[in-house]
Amino acid sequence: MAENKLKRLTEDENQDSTAEPPNKKRKESSDLLKKFNCQYFYIDKSLLIKEFLQDESEIVCVTRPSGYGKTTNLKMLRYFFEMNYENIKENEFQNLKNKKYFENLLISKEKEDDQTYLDKYQGKYPVIYLDFSSAFKIGKTFEATIKNFKNFIKKLFRSYKNINLNNLDNYDKEQWEIFQNGNVSIDELNESISFLCLSLNKAFNKQIILLIDNYESPILNTVNTSFYNEFYKFYKDVFLEIFKQDEDNCYLFKTFITRNLKTEIVNDFSSEFNTFFNEIFINFDYIMIKDIIFLLKNGCIVKKIPILMNYEMLKKDYIEKHREIIWTLLVGYGYLIYDYRTVTTISDFKVVKLEIRTNDVREFIKNKLSSWIKNLYKDEKIQNTIDSLTSNYDEERIIEFLKDKIKSNLGYSTGYDYYKNEFLDKYYSIIYSLLSLSDKYKIDTEIKFKENDNIRELLIIPKKNLKSNNNKNDIIYIIINYNDIVEKGCIEALDYNENLEFDDIKLKNKYDKIIKFGIAFNEKICDVIYEINYGKYFKKKEMQKKAYTGEEFQYASNKNFYLIDKTKMISKIINQEEITSYLITRPRRFGKSINLNMIKEFFEKPINEKENEDKKFVFDGLEVSKDRKNMRHFHKYPVIYLNFKGIQDNNFEEIKNFLIDKISTLFKNMRNKIEFEKLDDSDKIDWKEIENKNKNNIKLLNNSLSFMCSCLRKFYKRRCIILIDEYDQVLINSIRKKVFDKVQPIVERMFSDAFKGNDNLYFGVITGCYPFGLSSLDSGANNITKCTLLDDLYFSDCYGFTKEELKTIFTDFNIFNQDEEGEEEVKSNKNQLKKKYDGYFIGKPLKNMYNPYSIMKFIENNQNKDKNNIIERHKFSEEIEFLNLLNGKTVKVKIATSLKLEQYYSDNVEKPVLWAVLLHSGYLTLSGEEEYKKNLKNVDNQNVISLTKKNSTSIENANEAVEKSEEEKNANEAVEKLEEKKNANEAVEKLEEEKNANEAVKKSEKENMVYIKIPNEEILGKIYNTFISNIKNEVEHSVYNIKCIKGFVEGLYEKDLQSINKNLSEYLLIFSSHHLYVKKISKNSKKSMKTSPYENVYQVLLMQMFLFNKVKDLYAEKDSGLGRIDFGFPNCKNKDEFIIIEVKVYSREDDKKIKKNVNLSKLCKEAINQIDTKKYITDFKFKGYKKFIEYGIAFDTNECLVEMKIVDLEKEKENEGAKDDNKTNNKTNNKTNNKTNNKIIIDNNNNKL
Repeated sequence: MAENKLKRLTEDENQDSTAEPPNKKRKESSDLLKKFNCQYFYIDKSLLIKEFLQDESEIVCVTRPSGYGKTTNLKMLRYFFEMNYENIKENEFQNLKNKKYFENLLISKEKEDDQTYLDKYQGKYPVIYLDFSSAFKIGKTFEATIKNFKNFIKKLFRSYKNINLNNLDNYDKEQWEIFQNGNVSIDELNESISFLCLSLNKAFNKQIILLIDNYESPILNTVNTSFYNEFYKFYKDVFLEIFKQDEDNCYLFKTFITRNLKTEIVNDFSSEFNTFFNEIFINFDYIMIKDIIFLLKNGCIVKKIPILMNYEMLKKDYIEKHREIIWTLLVGYGYLIYDYRTVTTISDFKVVKLEIRTNDVREFIKNKLSSWIKNLYKDEKIQNTIDSLTSNYDEERIIEFLKDKIKSNLGYSTGYDYYKNEFLDKYYSIIYSLLSLSDKYKIDTEIKFKENDNIRELLIIPKKNLKSNNNKNDIIYIIINYNDIVEKGCIEALDYNENLEFDDIKLKNKYDKIIKFGIAFNEKICDVIYEINYGKYFKKKEMQKKAYTGEEFQYASNKNFYLIDKTKMISKIINQEEITSYLITRPRRFGKSINLNMIKEFFEKPINEKENEDKKFVFDGLEVSKDRKNMRHFHKYPVIYLNFKGIQDNNFEEIKNFLIDKISTLFKNMRNKIEFEKLDDSDKIDWKEIENKNKNNIKLLNNSLSFMCSCLRKFYKRRCIILIDEYDQVLINSIRKKVFDKVQPIVERMFSDAFKGNDNLYFGVITGCYPFGLSSLDSGANNITKCTLLDDLYFSDCYGFTKEELKTIFTDFNIFNQDEEGEEEVKSNKNQLKKKYDGYFIGKPLKNMYNPYSIMKFIENNQNKDKNNIIERHKFSEEIEFLNLLNGKTVKVKIATSLKLEQYYSDNVEKPVLWAVLLHSGYLTLSGEEEYKKNLKNVDNQNVISLTKKNSTSIENANEAVEKSEEEKNANEAVEKLEEKKNANEAVEKLEEEKNANEAVKKSEKENMVYIKIPNEEILGKIYNTFISNIKNEVEHSVYNIKCIKGFVEGLYEKDLQSINKNLSEYLLIFSSHHLYVKKISKNSKKSMKTSPYENVYQVLLMQMFLFNKVKDLYAEKDSGLGRIDFGFPNCKNKDEFIIIEVKVYSREDDKKIKKNVNLSKLCKEAINQIDTKKYITDFKFKGYKKFIEYGIAFDTNECLVEMKIVDLEKEKENEGAKDDNKTNNKTNNKTNNKTNNKIIIDNNNNKL
């Protein structure tokens, strides 16, 4: 059966029989007023007839308050349709007596199918009119009431006594007579009206019009009786039988029902107008849902309701502004009752305790509430807001909804006499009502609620958690607060009840995750902030033992890869509110990209529910989540993310287009994340121009990031975060392609507009390997904060693994398990790993950090195969400091604190810059002064020339420095001073000006001197391989020359002087003579003096040969005895022997007339004598060596000579013992024999001297 509703009649169109006559009224005959039951006048409502006929519904039910013309309209319908039962043939059913009342009404002018409604419908139908307001009297008992109902039925049938019943069968005629006499059973009473309808249908062969007035009157009159339920069932059965029989016999044409109280008539047979009562609740009852739920739950509610003074208070406009009148209407319509004896009157209000009238009314309200909720929940905006509170925690959407609702409900007064803050209760009611619309959650309110509190609390629990012990889902804890400063009010709300106790329940002991909302408002605005709290027994999902070396933090987390928690970096960013921009540099493979991606995943607001579900659990249980205040920033901000990795362009235009494409793609992707149409028209135009690359290319890049920040802030209502990864790749590539001067200003301008003076920026992070190319960001009020290897006050432990983290990794992956390996083996393996992967020292104070990529690759058992381009490009094999580093030493050097990018690829780079580039590239790490003193005490830090390049000026400066240092009281301090100065020449001049060398040293300490070393064996292996490759290139890839190196070192082990001299002499021939000379500089002028060889040239040469041949445990410039040895190392052919080498260089100017070979031999003897007199064997003797091979090596340009002396300590000890036994013997002979047996000097031809 159709259930479409009629077009609603407005209140102004309804007849009010008690209202005063209007100024303009039409004079009516007294017959019409009497016929239609009007007291003073009649306002034409006859078009209701047309609406009634046109409506597709078979049953129309109208609910109006008393005095709204229900009865008048129903009688009008009766007299319009009712036929003439007595003279059917003459009038053809038409009741001409009644027609006259409609001839001047509006309906008379209406037509259908070329017929007027009067001609087509008036007086053509049997009509049954039932007015239950006076049909029968409710007795004191059910039986008495049924007796009165029988009398009503008897009168009803007798009112049709003149109709012709010939068309009825005998059974129907007998039943008709029984009903006329009133001798019927209660079962027959149930069928009485349905039988009347069916009989009239058969008698006239026409469908019936059934009109029922005041349908609910008998029900309302029995609600307070003891037999209400019994009577209600009987009364309901009567009407059910009417409509049930109609389904079978189709005897009803139309049914029209009126009532004051909307109660259920029959199950699914009714449809109704948009009644006055329904309009009140459907259109603007939202804020009442909380109170209705409270009423249903408790059966009563205390309200302050207005006294109904006049009918103006029932108009829609008045109710919209004074919504508390709804409670008065609920009482007036009979839904609610109150005890008049307990009423307190305050001005025009009554404070009453309202109760639901009956259980049936309760069921009706409950069903109606369910219907309201379903209708409201269909609204997508409502659903989105509920999801924002319970699932994706979208603060902006919640704020927008609350503002809209509170604005539309400002006229509503809660009427709580106990609560002083009316606005607080409005928000409380709105939020409660909103969450009540979803059937997924149970809402708990604080039991110990105090009327003067300016805090309201709600606890939202997923219903699926109630029937089990499943407490893994989020629960929502909402605290509502009033504060003139709403942001402050939100924080106060969040800080309220930090222990999270609700009705004496400790939420942290029961639930794993508590989402806490702080909602604050004043009369004009509101704000919302949420945070995440974790339960006492919350445990993060255990990670699988699978190493991850990628860059996607969310992917690694969702796939449960093994990760070391570095989210403390997020906490540090949040806590450093005064810093808006960071430039963070680390070597490659040091976790820069995954950390930046981690920051993005934490702060970035998800674009939809699916993305939120994928990301909302990523940070659960991590370090950042342990401080609930950090989680106030979780998933709240727009994030702009750019990665310049992978640029391979060849010229300026291609590099520029690469940048333009990056920005264009960024804008395209971001447009999909926002509701683009919400932007201003001008912003949309500019946005599309950038996205489509319509603007001038350079201008497009200049302010693109700052423009996007501006747009996103308008949409998200929050400042933006900008993250730039591998920013220096574009600049490095521009150097390679020799277009740096064109590219650098573009990049710098783009970053400058984004990071400086940008009010729409929350914070920004730029990462790369090298801290250069952004000089304009280093000045101004909000200049960028640099966090480099040299100086990082914030994130030194956020990149790489600490020693403790490394231990955790090995434990988790069961590496070096003592249960499976012996204790000594475990210790040995750990030491080997430390050597290979030992960490980098970073920041101030220094922190030892291990390269995360290398460690994870070690876990995966793979090799790092990165190429060492910077090592290959520079001749480090020619630097004595580098050779010492390669030998595992710590070196003190001057380092450049600021870099220019073009220096990265320069062939003539200065050493301070070179060290800085190596440091930032990850090939070197910072070390400490103690380690420096331990490994290289009093090291000779003179500058050394290249073996294969012309660099004579540096050597002359170094010579001059040596001469100057001999004149000073403390030579070591002078050498240190020279080392710390950029140019040895300048150091000499500075020392001459200073009266006190100590003051000069103090000033030098202010320079940028640092201690450096190679971090671990992994890096050492890479550098060593490159070093070997360079050495091979220097000796022209000659197999013979390499053979010379190996033959020389092998000869040292074998004590074969002939082989030593032969191989070393031949190796020297590959170098040009003038490369082995240096220029001297006068003490008092910069005029060049004559050239001369220099000892350190040959020291470097020997160092290269030793390193190339992988001489183990090599010592260079090591303190021992009364001086420093040039070189020393154990004899790999005999573990008891130790080799010591002293180098001397021949100078022609000092001894022109002596033959060269005599001079070289003399220098060799001086070298060996120096080893003895300065007791160089002392330190090594204590290390257990018993025999020492002492080599003196003399050089003269491309020529050399090597002599040897062997010191055997055991034989010396034996001879000393023999000497004690033979004191009386020939003392001189014994001494001679001892010297002969014990100390042997061998010349170039292996002859004993």
